Amino acid sequence: MMQKTLTETVRLSTGIPTADARPGQVALLDDIEAAIRATGHVCGVAPTGVGKSFSLLAPAMVAAAKYDQRTIISTESLALLSQILLKDAPVAAAACEKVTGTRPKVAVLKGFSNYVCSQSARDAAEQLTDTVGQRPSLPSLRSKLKRLANQKNVFLDGRPFDAANGVPLLLWALSLAADQAGDKQSYEGVTTPELWDAVSVGPSECIGDTCPIFDLCKPRAARAKAAEADIVVTNHSMLAVQAAKGVPVIIGNKTLGEFHIIMIDEAHALPANVRSAGASEVSAAAVMSLTKSVSRTLDESDPAVGRLIKEGNALAIELEDELAEMAKYTKPGEVCKIKETADPVETTGDMMIGWARSVKNALDGVSKSKNIQSKLKAKRLAGRLDAFIGAVGQVKLHRIGTARWIEQKTPPANAKVQTPYWCANASPVNISGLLQANLWTAPVMVDEEDEMVQAMKEAGEPIEEETETYPMTVIAVSATLPSRFGYQVGLTAENVAYPSPFDKAYDDSLLYIPKLTPEEIPEMFPGWRPGTKGKFNGALHQAWATKKNVELVEANMGSALILSANSTAGKAYAAALRRAAKGRWNVYSQWDGLSTQQLTNLWRDDVKSVLVGTKSFMTGVDAKGRTCSLVTIDRIPRAAGNPVDDARVEAIMDALQIGKWAADTYVYVSDAALLLEQALGRLIRSVSDFGMAAILDPRMLKTGPVSYPEPTRKVYKDAAGRFSKVTTSQSAAEEYLHKISAQAFALAS
Repeated sequence: MMQKTLTETVRLSTGIPTADARPGQVALLDDIEAAIRATGHVCGVAPTGVGKSFSLLAPAMVAAAKYDQRTIISTESLALLSQILLKDAPVAAAACEKVTGTRPKVAVLKGFSNYVCSQSARDAAEQLTDTVGQRPSLPSLRSKLKRLANQKNVFLDGRPFDAANGVPLLLWALSLAADQAGDKQSYEGVTTPELWDAVSVGPSECIGDTCPIFDLCKPRAARAKAAEADIVVTNHSMLAVQAAKGVPVIIGNKTLGEFHIIMIDEAHALPANVRSAGASEVSAAAVMSLTKSVSRTLDESDPAVGRLIKEGNALAIELEDELAEMAKYTKPGEVCKIKETADPVETTGDMMIGWARSVKNALDGVSKSKNIQSKLKAKRLAGRLDAFIGAVGQVKLHRIGTARWIEQKTPPANAKVQTPYWCANASPVNISGLLQANLWTAPVMVDEEDEMVQAMKEAGEPIEEETETYPMTVIAVSATLPSRFGYQVGLTAENVAYPSPFDKAYDDSLLYIPKLTPEEIPEMFPGWRPGTKGKFNGALHQAWATKKNVELVEANMGSALILSANSTAGKAYAAALRRAAKGRWNVYSQWDGLSTQQLTNLWRDDVKSVLVGTKSFMTGVDAKGRTCSLVTIDRIPRAAGNPVDDARVEAIMDALQIGKWAADTYVYVSDAALLLEQALGRLIRSVSDFGMAAILDPRMLKTGPVSYPEPTRKVYKDAAGRFSKVTTSQSAAEEYLHKISAQAFALAS
């Protein structure tokens, strides 16, 4: 039945009554069906073009229609989330209805603060228009807001407010209809984290049913829809919070109900999301920020509040001194790893926790106030204090599977004070246990309709919560997965690779890895002599790669994606490419002040244009056809040494009883190869695509002044293994580009 539903989905999608699913789709669906029947796991490498979305949706639909099993589908990118919800899921639901007679319901669920809080938006608007307490009508409030759009020196909560972008956001938030989702992604204007904070709240900040417009609550409406849905589409950040913090955001959430299957698309990105969600930091800047919030939320004229503010300021100074003392031998740009026996906040830790709890006690009175604005401020500050108390506990003590370190940070560019400060950090390293405990198993919920439960409720008897758990069926798929992915995330399955429909597209394309000419060797490796080993110099490589990028883009007549391992080099490439273009094609870059989506749209719609970016552009940036017929990567995108990845290396050394160099291959080298494969994959996004990918890193070749160690080089080479045609010749590369650009010109004319 799942196979029939997949076939019907493909036929409805294509409009071809005789169409069949692709071999990769069928093989992936078969493994998913077997996993659902056995409550098992799948780790699938499903290359772009396989059509994995339908292979996930078809079994999820049938599981709902026939087995009464509910599914969570999680994605990394908002673009894919929207594609599943708006394009693929309706087709799969219609196919399921045709096959089974039942049409499952699908809903989206994002983080609480991704939705507009109408009360927060109104409170912000009233503050800005000096109408607090007057409760003006919405039309009147919107009218007053419009007058502020072009004003300067506008303040909200004592802080500068970007009226040019903030007023349109508030007007939109205050104009939403009851049936509109009101999520951040549906807003088409410009926003920033600071502006969005003015129109949203987190779950710990919501005042619940005491809110005067509780019935119009957007996050609550989204959760109500998700509770009724058979399939809930969400993003990795939601699952990451649950895994890292053990909070029942989705699985085990009483409002949402029980789930049985969890499908992770773009699964390669989940581990990093979990580590990020579990990260904590403690600094003087954080304490000072909390202290300022105290002065904005409580009455400073109250002697008790005044003391709390003075104590907070004093603690910030003492904390900075304590962290600076521990990190006094740390060189600029380096971090200070915290030893297992050390406590970086031995002096200030307990005092900070005590101070935060005292502030929370002082907030109790405000939390019970009838003033909605005051209640929201108090709830928001209380939530931040809880997070701060947890962060102090995280950095204070060594825990197995957690990395701790101290580093010096610089305030954001818009901060009034630009003095660097020390920060104590903690982050989970081994996440398999977190995922197994908090995502791959779910708690058995009390059946509210059970006759015994109802009788106990009527009698006023307490109902003990079940501690029993049940395993979830887990499907993890991505176009690329690192080796031993299942081990890394606590799954029992090994990676299974599925056939790609893009093999011919890769066969028609070319991979170029430049071999240094005798003239170029002295430029890159001054003083090098045959028989000796050269030393890689980043600045000299940047100058060489700049020339290469200009030459290749010139040969292709634009239409390129230029990827850099760091911002300094990327900016140099963009500047050089603009000079060389001489107006013949546009060059867009990551540093143009636009969002990634805006830049991608401009580039995609401008066929001859060039887009320049760093690592964030190596995934999720897509353009089919001529627009992206040349992709260059200046060097292997290996991450710089850092405490979290170093701790991952140490954990693998211990688990596998191997040396540091070998363990490094499982972490730094493997992560770089995964990102390289993702970056190269930008070239081929449809069966008709072809072009050239260039890795401008001479270390990829065995010959030359310097090359990667052979095991490392092999891992990187395997990441580029889908290309059957490879050249090291600049002339051959340029000849190929001239040929395909001439073909494109001929077709266009």
